[in-house]
Amino acid sequence: MTAQIIAACEAFSMGESTSALDLIADGIEWHIVGDRTIDGNAAVKEMCEDAASQGKANFQNGRVIKGKNHIIIEGADLDTDMHYCDIYTIDGKQIMEITSYCLAGVE
Repeated sequence: MTAQIIAACEAFSMGESTSALDLIADGIEWHIVGDRTIDGNAAVKEMCEDAASQGKANFQNGRVIKGKNHIIIEGADLDTDMHYCDIYTIDGKQIMEITSYCLAGVE
């Protein structure tokens, strides 16, 4: 796994998708658990553009776990107390699948 793909996954998890978009496979599946699945590179790009139009998120990655074909990134939105875990499946130099879990803090 290259440093470029690790950095792209870390950036994507923080809402900075630009560096990751070229590494996302055409047939990607992005599973946002409990919400929806986004199929295909074009749909992921559109979702990222929509999110960016709402302003820059204040996400901070915490733990990054690297395996043979997976990168797992845990983090939080520092403004809303929302916590996330993104699991990236890598094949060669492409991101093939993303599974995102989001948990809101309880008051």
